Amino acid sequence: MFKCLGLAILMAVLWFSPVTAIDGWDALQRGDFELAKKAWLPGAQRGEVEAQLFLGHLEVMRDNHAEAAKWYHRAAIKGNGTAQTLLASQYLVGQGVKADPIRAFAWYEIAASQGHANAARAREATAKQMTTEQISVARLLVDKWMTEGLPNQPD
Repeated sequence: MFKCLGLAILMAVLWFSPVTAIDGWDALQRGDFELAKKAWLPGAQRGEVEAQLFLGHLEVMRDNHAEAAKWYHRAAIKGNGTAQTLLASQYLVGQGVKADPIRAFAWYEIAASQGHANAARAREATAKQMTTEQISVARLLVDKWMTEGLPNQPD
């Protein structure tokens, strides 16, 4: 009888105990990139912005900047100011995407319009390296994106 009761209690504990999820940040800090990716990929594929942003960070750490740009872009089009700023920085220096100061300025502008202070400072620094015509084109691009929607793919 006690064996059955003990077994029943053990099963109940196991049944109702929370399953420990893979901690992506913990895996990343240990340098286990594959485990971190395994933790975040399902959420990122479901469209979870935070997971997309984390996968972007992971890919930067792996020096896979083109893949990072894809994940940052997915989070950026959903309105994540940090992803927008990081994607803009990739456009500014041509890391994982073709260098394009106009697109960099545009993404910085969109993030800055949401109150992202670093984006505002980066936009101003970028503007100092651009011609008046380039800035005008970038502002037209921002207007287009704001009325027609953000681009579905990084260029």
